[in-house]
Amino acid sequence: MPTFDTIVIGAGVIGSAAARTLAGAGSVLLLEQFPFLHERGSSHGGSRIFRHAYVDELHTRLAVRADALWQDLEAETGERLLHRTGGIDLFSANDPQATAMLASLAAAGSPGERLSGSELRERFPVFAVPDDKTVVYHPASAVLPATRAVATLLRSAAARGATLRESEPVLNVAAEPGSVTVTTAAGTYHGGRLVIAAGGWLAGLADGARLPLVVEQQQVIYLPVTGDLAAHQTGRMPVFIERVADGNGGIYGFPAFEYPHVVKVADNGGARAVPSADERSFEVNAALAETTIAAATALLPGVGATPTSAATCLYTKTPDERFVLDRHPAHPNVVLAGGGSGHAFKFGPLFGELIAGLLEGADAIPEFSATRFG
Repeated sequence: MPTFDTIVIGAGVIGSAAARTLAGAGSVLLLEQFPFLHERGSSHGGSRIFRHAYVDELHTRLAVRADALWQDLEAETGERLLHRTGGIDLFSANDPQATAMLASLAAAGSPGERLSGSELRERFPVFAVPDDKTVVYHPASAVLPATRAVATLLRSAAARGATLRESEPVLNVAAEPGSVTVTTAAGTYHGGRLVIAAGGWLAGLADGARLPLVVEQQQVIYLPVTGDLAAHQTGRMPVFIERVADGNGGIYGFPAFEYPHVVKVADNGGARAVPSADERSFEVNAALAETTIAAATALLPGVGATPTSAATCLYTKTPDERFVLDRHPAHPNVVLAGGGSGHAFKFGPLFGELIAGLLEGADAIPEFSATRFG
């Protein structure tokens, strides 16, 4: 039976980062049920928003640390991953969340600036917002090419000695004090420690942890630039997030990064829960797309309303939209990592660092406890 110090299940951004970090301190096996860089989960596509800007200080500080680790990965591999665009968060007038976001940025040592609607239009004329809109501008924000970032993590993990196996679904996990046995469609592996970073499949593999995860099928829409093309390019247009007071919804989007004449937009609200990660349609929700397009073209008048394409992905959400990153409550040699809730990708290599710490006995971040749900 092949034996490894650590087995990692799931080769999305979290599992790939974990394998890379752990490979520096022992033998590692990374198992992925689908071909590497597949499009069935949450870690694929041409762009993700990277930002320090959160309303709470915890995530802001973690994002600042992740920024440094992405830069370390770039230096190690020669691959450019952080494409700085700056970013804006759009709030209703006098929304206290804007003040809280600026305070979090300041506490973490990351720059931020409050703008009015008119100041935003002057600086970035692609946006049509009323004068009384409250805007937080954060220059450290960037676009991360998701698939390329995961590929870079995988290459680095392999270079550090990790064993990578794709198209090998896990059939059973058995954990005992100090050891784990993982059975796949291709064989059985033994290890001392286990990391389960299986995205939408996490709850099904985390036997006994009772994680209340909900899997949603989300979608993104690509819209053509019909106005000033140069003004919609990376370097001229920031990434953006529209904040809604009740936290339910709000569009977000990117400059013309993936394609030279097309911007990408999506809506945080309105997505449908699916019975499981294996039971999804891959079909775009036409009603949600219509709502997203209407909001996007109102905010970005230089963008057309006829999509060039659309795509779907998965969110795996916790009730409070904070991650699960903790030891299994019954098995201290097993770490559960997931519940990304649509905002985990940016933390990429930081997950590897935090998972390695948990396996060495570090305390879990209380906000990410696997037992906080009762």
